[in-house]
Amino acid sequence: MGSAGASVGREGLLVRRAPGTRSYPPRVTTLLTAVRDLGRLREISLVLMKHGFGEVLGRMGLGALLPGTALIETESERRRVAWPERIRLVLEDLGPSFMKLGQIASTRADVLPRELIAELKKLQDDVRSVDFEAIKAEAEASLAAPLSEVFSSFDERPLATATIGQVHRAQLRDSYDDAAEPEEREVVVKIQRPGVRATIERDLELLHFLAAILERSIAESRAYDPAGLVAQFDRSITGELDFSREADNAEHFRRNFEGYPGVAFPRVYKAASTKRVLITEFFDGHTIEHALANGADGKRVARRAVGIVVKMIFEDGFFHADPHPGNIILLGPLQDPTIGLIDLGMVGRLSPDLRDKTVRLLGAAARQDGLAVADALY
Repeated sequence: MGSAGASVGREGLLVRRAPGTRSYPPRVTTLLTAVRDLGRLREISLVLMKHGFGEVLGRMGLGALLPGTALIETESERRRVAWPERIRLVLEDLGPSFMKLGQIASTRADVLPRELIAELKKLQDDVRSVDFEAIKAEAEASLAAPLSEVFSSFDERPLATATIGQVHRAQLRDSYDDAAEPEEREVVVKIQRPGVRATIERDLELLHFLAAILERSIAESRAYDPAGLVAQFDRSITGELDFSREADNAEHFRRNFEGYPGVAFPRVYKAASTKRVLITEFFDGHTIEHALANGADGKRVARRAVGIVVKMIFEDGFFHADPHPGNIILLGPLQDPTIGLIDLGMVGRLSPDLRDKTVRLLGAAARQDGLAVADALY
């Protein structure tokens, strides 16, 4: 089965082929013409094989992308590591696009199994940092100035690492404060990872390809609409690559919630920011987990959070679309904290018409009016 003359046939079974030739299953061949980077596709296949998902490769017909490699399920890996952990490891190995997709999926406890959610949540924290010299070069190229010219101090240790950017703490010189205030400001500097745009654009193309072939090959996957999910993810993450959009989003949220108690959005220093470097107000607070462990009232925080979400969706039609715990900071006294929302690159919008229809649906559900629920859904 490990001979160079083996490939995967239409049903995912090994077939023989002549030495030196390449053949793909018919359903794969037409799709491959739309994929520019077959090397990356082979890498994805190898990672899936490494972590015990050979059966998935077989059903999708992608084993033929691994020349000289028989499609043998790695049973030892399957027995040694539970499947939710193996999925997380696959996403980590494949890099920023796939990790971001996993982070978003970690918030969908309404759809995914609890054990998978627990593993995917680890992706919110376990993001490898970029070497400071590389991140410094990226920042200075985008700012067109040395860091020492823009900041009076800059902490080389990352405050946080994410899939698209890395965050550092710094002191912004007053000459770069667009409010022209005479004092230096403590800020966070979000710098785009070097080369991340090209990586994400390449991976999005492959995700569209994989979603299409998954729907064709594995019928049960269609219930989750892989192609639709990837299309939505494409729109969201592409917008995140332009930090000026995040700056605009932050200002939009600050206007919408002006005078609204219990919530805060960071001020953006636009005069010093670019499309790849975003400089915002530093929020000195607690993570949700730390706050709850140290006496915060979970019910109070939850009620306040629901009120914020309701205003975003039903009043403003403009909402934070990536509200995982890593993007929430509790500010002020733990007995009555203010909810600080950061990382505002992904947002959602609802038209007034859709908001009205959603309100009608909720009202009908509250009245237990089945016909009205059906009408609203229709």
